[in-house]
Amino acid sequence: MAKLGRRKAVDRSSAEKYRRVGTALLESAETLITVADEDDQFGNAIAIVAIHGAIAYADSLAIAFGGFKSTDGDHTRAADVVQEAMGSRVDERALKALRSALSMKDKVSYSGMYYRIDEAARLLEQVRRFSAWAEDAYDSRR
Repeated sequence: MAKLGRRKAVDRSSAEKYRRVGTALLESAETLITVADEDDQFGNAIAIVAIHGAIAYADSLAIAFGGFKSTDGDHTRAADVVQEAMGSRVDERALKALRSALSMKDKVSYSGMYYRIDEAARLLEQVRRFSAWAEDAYDSRR
């Protein structure tokens, strides 16, 4: 079992707020990718917004299923928190897509490297896979 880091108890009824934020951020990344062309400098923005959407979805699942969320500054632990909250209900492929997207956060945010549109599109596809599963999982809890 991975170390979960810091977390706090959260009322399960607030999970919907995090899910809505995840949806809005993913929709924003989708909009940016549709207006971008290969010469645009939207790659980093698309990736950052998509990653934060994935984090919001992860928070919504952890809250809905476990009644807690991570307060750890290491966002890569979000996947571990989802795993802990959902146990055997977690889909390993979706979790792998989340881990892959989260692993890029520091590179696209803090490295000073220009992130190309095609790279952002690949990352966005990983977030799409995770978020589609997250929506289904969130709805199944009822």
